Amino acid sequence: CYAAFVCHISYADDADVLPKGVFSIYAEPKFYFTTHERYNPDGDVEDVAVDYNTNLNGNVFPGLGDLEMIFKGLGLVPPDFTASIGRSVVSFKYNFTISDFVFAYGVTDRLTVGIVVPYWWVKNTIDARLDNSSATVGKNPLHGTPGDPFGGLAPLIPRALGGSSLTTEDVQDLLGKGLDVNGDGTIDIPGFKYKRVETFSNNGIGDIEAGFKYQYLKTDNWRLAFTGGVRFPTGEIDDPDNLVDYPLGAGVYALLFRLNNDFTGVKNLVLNATFRYDLLLPDKEVRRVPDNVNRPITLNKEEVRRNLGDIIEFQASGTYTFLKGLSFSLLYKYGFSLEDRISGNKGFAYESLMDETNYTEQLYIIGLSYSTIPLYMEKKFPVPFTASIAYRNRFAGSNNVLKSQYIAFGLQVYF
Repeated sequence: CYAAFVCHISYADDADVLPKGVFSIYAEPKFYFTTHERYNPDGDVEDVAVDYNTNLNGNVFPGLGDLEMIFKGLGLVPPDFTASIGRSVVSFKYNFTISDFVFAYGVTDRLTVGIVVPYWWVKNTIDARLDNSSATVGKNPLHGTPGDPFGGLAPLIPRALGGSSLTTEDVQDLLGKGLDVNGDGTIDIPGFKYKRVETFSNNGIGDIEAGFKYQYLKTDNWRLAFTGGVRFPTGEIDDPDNLVDYPLGAGVYALLFRLNNDFTGVKNLVLNATFRYDLLLPDKEVRRVPDNVNRPITLNKEEVRRNLGDIIEFQASGTYTFLKGLSFSLLYKYGFSLEDRISGNKGFAYESLMDETNYTEQLYIIGLSYSTIPLYMEKKFPVPFTASIAYRNRFAGSNNVLKSQYIAFGLQVYF
């Protein structure tokens, strides 16, 4: 082969390197299928927006719990009364396109350095509404008037006492700036200060990686290499005031370690096994800290100390070249993360930010690639490049990883 990855693109972290003085540019856009599903802690598939489809009672809006106790204490409602403004009906539909741009250079015949720059396009299409058919409380139509029997102290009252149902827009106000019950310009019920729950889209650079690969053994049957690098927190992180955004990066530095092992003892076949370890470094970020991982809406907000869980992955792949320059590859990956560690100073339920963070995932990639390198070496083609197409499917997982698929197209050119 003329250079690293030249006879095929295997989609594995193989042990090949660039020859001294050779430069390569690789671009791979990945077009994700629309997804609205994820894997729950038991590995079962569930809707991504499951935590946002709930009874809007005192568990979501604590003021409703207080209202419930007051009216029970006054004897105006039965003992089994539950204050609720209805049920939320929410759906998320994610669309991603992620393009990786890889620039690499052969410093020696054993050492290659490079940088990976990902660029993200993200869209989360939101449908959110209130189903108030089951509501037990509503807006007090006399609130703020001389005839209010509750003296302006109850902006919401039981529907049985004349409360009028809230609307979807009212819930948007409760989550955001607060609710003006009587329309006089004064906020009667303080809000959570979240941004509007609506379709979200964003694009930008993700977390950039830079590093090196050193091939410490090359024989007729084996190629062994070590890869080391750093991931920089260049991607935009999760906005604590947006319930429906999607981050472009993790927000932390990470040290990257790879052990790349290729067996080449069978003609036209490369078998690879790679061990990957990402050591994520501690940081501080402003986060919302809910009381429960499955009830994300909260007023609690603090700059917390984070130590995100390290990521460990095992990859196995095979690539077979069956025609001159044409190769087929199959990859399987199992990955998991350790649990995040979160702490702060305000006594919030920090375990809610740690629960369900030790995820697992399993995926496969099927790829086909064609290289002009053999023809280039025979002086029958002017440009050395490799083109590829691949399909990836994350078919299993746990703890909220998305059930996702994509089609990828790759092009690598050598100079």
